[in-house]
Amino acid sequence: SGTPRGRGPCPAVPQVLRSCTEFVEQHGVVDGIYRLSGVSSNIQRLRQEFEAQRRPELLRDVYLQDVHCVSSLCKAYCRELPNPLLTYQLYDKFA
Repeated sequence: SGTPRGRGPCPAVPQVLRSCTEFVEQHGVVDGIYRLSGVSSNIQRLRQEFEAQRRPELLRDVYLQDVHCVSSLCKAYCRELPNPLLTYQLYDKFA
């Protein structure tokens, strides 16, 4: 997933997005996973862990019990991108 055959992980996808989406796919298939927000203190803790280390341990109880904090961080990261995923240049083609 995201890895071209014979190569390492795609460097264009930040580790925070890879880790969060993998976690959500494995542990967060619940109603409203991207609609409901997680506990803000858990989101901030997770953000700080990603900033301090490249890949924090997402299987800790705090994140397993509040899977919405992982999806909330993923959404926040996407909102903060300088150019959105549906880029300004290609927006008309997407719409």
